[in-house]
Amino acid sequence: MKKTMKTLTILTMAILMSSFSNTSVNQFIGTYAVCSNDPSQIKLIINSDQTYYYQDFSVSDKKIIAKGSWTLKGNKVVLKDNNTVQKFHNVWTFDKNGKIAKSRKGLTFYRLTKSN
Repeated sequence: MKKTMKTLTILTMAILMSSFSNTSVNQFIGTYAVCSNDPSQIKLIINSDQTYYYQDFSVSDKKIIAKGSWTLKGNKVVLKDNNTVQKFHNVWTFDKNGKIAKSRKGLTFYRLTKSN
């Protein structure tokens, strides 16, 4: 009976421990951008102190530059900026390796790759 209880306890603990995913915030830290010859010059820099820098020059007469803080909500990084009047891609998801950042705003989809 004791052996069965110990086995069930260990098995239950193993299942519980493996069911929680440990998302490392460090995998999101870095610079993400479009390729260097893309005229839109979209760039997202996520800093470890929970600040960010974002630029989007895809519309030449409405260039977007935003700075502020970011928070992690589930598997998404949410950018907060109270100074930028223009709307921009402020919710980003990342692949599990942290190499690709994706965002969708309306029918516009962005995919940025991490710079080394």
